[in-house]
Parts: sequence; structure tokens; C-alpha cells
Amino acid sequence: MIRRALILAGATPLLLLAAGCPEDAPRSPDDGGADAPPTSVCPTGYLGDPSADAVVELRALRADGTDVPLSDGDDLAVLFPPQGGRVAFVGVRALNVDGCGVQIVGALRDPGSKQLRLDGRTVNLRREPDGWGTTGRGTTTNIEDSAEIGDYSNIPLCPNQWADQDVFDVSFELEVVVTDRRKKTTTKKIAVVPRCAEPGDKETACRCLCRNGYVLGETCGEDAGVDGATP
Repeated sequence: MIRRALILAGATPLLLLAAGCPEDAPRSPDDGGADAPPTSVCPTGYLGDPSADAVVELRALRADGTDVPLSDGDDLAVLFPPQGGRVAFVGVRALNVDGCGVQIVGALRDPGSKQLRLDGRTVNLRREPDGWGTTGRGTTTNIEDSAEIGDYSNIPLCPNQWADQDVFDVSFELEVVVTDRRKKTTTKKIAVVPRCAEPGDKETACRCLCRNGYVLGETCGEDAGVDGATP
């Protein structure tokens, strides 16, 4: 897994960002490369029909680590990651793409400020019995495990110094660009409502870090990655 963490203004097309990332993944024998590694490096292979358009469905992790589909208007869990702050873990389910070395660039855009926060990853999809490929290593992910969450786009949302509104309980635009190593690309956009998804002190700290007008360095509780209590 190769991470590309990016924080840019909303005017920058995500498609260009995805196209500008280097090809990190090795080539496999089915590509015909003489120096290709064994298929055990990535056993997924091609998913679906190479001549058909890529099809992508969006996924996300909940607070309990379960991987769930995302449709237009759904809630998007805002969670406390090992690296601190608050993020959304966004993945995909894809067909008609090469499942090895897939670049996933996920972004959340504020409709008011037009600013966005995004994160890019290069991952190997996991082949499902129905022939589709998915991010993640199973139905449940350990959010405290950096390796497991590395299979998802870790979109950094808070501290909130970018949006003109709270990054919770209001609508934002989620956009995901998927590019396989053969350069087949597709984009999916939906509206989502970020929610501080962890109960108790973590929810309190989340609503502090993610509110409109948060001041960098302001204490929001120990679990938010800083000392002190919420004012």
C-alpha cells in the first residue's frame, strides 16, 4: 500500500490529481512483463470485462469497523484514527478494473467554501465470489490497526480549519476517483452527511474538533490527541 495524502483547494480536479500519481504497483505475469513478480504478490487479477467501462460503488467504515455501502444522502462516519484528528475511511467495490495496484483518491468537499480534504492510496482489491473487488481484508476492520485502515482512503476532516460549516450533521460532497494500473479511470460523486460516530467523550471531542470556527491548538479532550478537557 502506497499512501498519497493531499490537502488542496476544491478548484483542483481530482481526476488530474489521480492521473499525476506515479504507478507504484508492480506488474504481474498476466501483463506480459518479463520482470513481473509471481501472482502471489497480488492474486486478484482482472475483475470483470477489460473492454467494459469500470463500475464503482462506494463503501465506508463504521465505528465498529464494519464495511458498509454508501449511497447518495447516507451518513458518513467521522472516526478517531491512530494518527489523531478525525477522518472518514472510504473504500470501494469495483468491477471491470485490474484489481492490483489500484489508486483510490477520496475527497470530501464543502459546498460553501468549495474547499476539500482528500487522501490517496494505492491498494490491491480483494476478489469476492461474485467477481467484484473490494477494499479491506474482510467484513470487519480493526480501526486501531494502521495496516488494516491503510486499505482505505483516510480522508482527513478535522481539526476543521477549512469548511464554512461544521463537519458533522450537514451535507457534504464525497468524490472518489479510481484508477487501475492500466490507467482505466472512473469517478463517483454522492452527497453524504458526516456524523461523529463514536459515543461518549470521543463524540464530544469530535464535535469540538470538527465544528466551524475551531482554533488550532484548542483543547478538545485527551482522546482527540491533545491534553486537557473540552471547555
